Amino acid sequence: MPIIKVDTVDAYVFRRLHGKVQFLLIQRRLDVPLGGSWVGFHTAIESGERAVAAAKRAIRTVTALEPDQAFSADFVNHFYNHTTDEIVFSPVFAFTVPRVSSVSLSEDFAEFAWLDRDEATSRLAFSGQRWAVRHIEEIIGLGGIEAELYRIGDGMVDPQVKTDK
Repeated sequence: MPIIKVDTVDAYVFRRLHGKVQFLLIQRRLDVPLGGSWVGFHTAIESGERAVAAAKRAIRTVTALEPDQAFSADFVNHFYNHTTDEIVFSPVFAFTVPRVSSVSLSEDFAEFAWLDRDEATSRLAFSGQRWAVRHIEEIIGLGGIEAELYRIGDGMVDPQVKTDK
């Protein structure tokens, strides 16, 4: 019987430029698992770490970017991992970065690109990733009152703080 895992997060970085939303996608090197595929950010949650902190850590580690705003994407990606017989649930987060940001990729990645929604979704292999990008653009991307409902911060628990659990 498959086991249910809730120990990973997905994150998408976006910026607003000239009234449009652009998503940062990264391409995996050819010699690593899922080589050549374009992805957002996916990482394991470390023991005692909050989900949003894990997502932010992944962005920093892979790109050296410093996110300036964090949002709950109000979506949990889910998929079946046939190699481990696991059903995986990953909360999805969205992060903004300054419009002019220098990306420095870690060694597992070959390329990066800032893409509008349609180009980003055409490069993403998995339906959950494509759905997340569309959803983030719709509810958070252009800002406004609805986006503020999903913002993490401003009086909320510091996402850097680990729990005692």
